[in-house]
Amino acid sequence: MTDLEAHVAQPGRDDLVRQVREKIDKLGISYIYYQFVSVTGRIVGKGIPS
Repeated sequence: MTDLEAHVAQPGRDDLVRQVREKIDKLGISYIYYQFVSVTGRIVGKGIPS
């Protein structure tokens, strides 16, 4: 099992994802902007429809 598979399979993760989805819907959020640091150290942003 890869690290990613282990992370996705963690107990309780499905419930947390469901809670976040419900909050996004409840608040009427239609677009989410994510920021993260790339491997090279550059700050990168991505926007996606919710």
